[in-house]
Amino acid sequence: MTSATRPPATPRRRRRPLVPILLALWAIVTVFILVCMVLPTMPNAGLFTVSVLAYSYNPFLLVLAFLGAVLLVVALRGRRWTMTAVAGVLTVAVIAAVAVPTAQLAATAAENDVALSVPRLFQGPQGGLDGPSLTTTYATVDGEDLEMDVWRPENQEDAARSAMVYVYGGGFSSGTREQWAPYFQHLTSRGITVFSMDYRLSTPSEPSWDKAAGDVKCAVGWVHANADAYGIDSSRVAISGGSAGGNLAMMAAYSAGSDGVPSSCDTADSSVRAVVDFYGPPDLAELYSGTPSAAVADSLVQYLGATPAEDAERYRLLSPEAYVDSASPPTLVIQGTRDTGVQASLSTDLAVQLDDAGVVNELLLLPATEHGFDAVYGGFANQIAQARVDRFLDEHLIG
Repeated sequence: MTSATRPPATPRRRRRPLVPILLALWAIVTVFILVCMVLPTMPNAGLFTVSVLAYSYNPFLLVLAFLGAVLLVVALRGRRWTMTAVAGVLTVAVIAAVAVPTAQLAATAAENDVALSVPRLFQGPQGGLDGPSLTTTYATVDGEDLEMDVWRPENQEDAARSAMVYVYGGGFSSGTREQWAPYFQHLTSRGITVFSMDYRLSTPSEPSWDKAAGDVKCAVGWVHANADAYGIDSSRVAISGGSAGGNLAMMAAYSAGSDGVPSSCDTADSSVRAVVDFYGPPDLAELYSGTPSAAVADSLVQYLGATPAEDAERYRLLSPEAYVDSASPPTLVIQGTRDTGVQASLSTDLAVQLDDAGVVNELLLLPATEHGFDAVYGGFANQIAQARVDRFLDEHLIG
């Protein structure tokens, strides 16, 4: 056969770039999420949000693992060994990132007699109000109206006409009284009236250390004074808050009889029957020196107008643990051990101090759980937390 009659050579098929592109995109997303899950501190709010979601919706990272397994098979069939190694290593890492936290939370759930539910990850509260019944002004201080949302359920008698004052968090400088609405809806489903309050926030030019805690005491006093109007028993008022709000809730509860932190308004009674604290810092000087978050330290300086070195007494004055004594109300402290804002040791130290003072208290430590975990209502960590809150309130508020 001559060259003239030889059939033309079959051209080589070019490898399509689609698989490498998909693998690269998947690897970037996967590495980003995994890094957010292991960083000891979060340099910005975006990374912090990813960390909260990754831990709260942890089982759904298996979707990433499934995609990785598909890419692994495709890479193997194409004999693309580098891609195979990348897909294999990251897929195993994602599976571990799901298995370890889930196993830890499952063990904690078992210890607390809580049955975790995957469907509840997608569900909000069952029953209760889906919005406040009304909004009212509880005080006008220095020309500023301080408002409060009232969530008043129809079945108040089911909870012995109990009430909960809620203080939102946000580094003492941000946040809104509406942001924990699912929590309020759940409480109203149990017949508890919720009073979600505003307080004066700090700004870069104006600290609010001498205002915020007094506003909370003023709000509690207002609830006592208006108990009959809202159908509640004034002896069954509890207080709750998260992060900065947890600090302020404990401040109002523990300093109820102290002149060191006066109310922002005239009030005869700012006492509460129980406290539910979600990762609120009880010692602000220790928070400043030990937090892994520079943003948290900066928020403290803005709130207090000084560092601990510049005004140690002010930090002590605004630290709830300074007011703990045998008369302090029963307290439930809920803290994630993975918290990159408020170090978990602060909550464990508070529990020891409450024990030493003879105060009834419970400490719930949630493994593999970030700051702000309760923003994801159906998350595994919050399923455990809500069960413990219900039991605590049954015993110390409703019962």
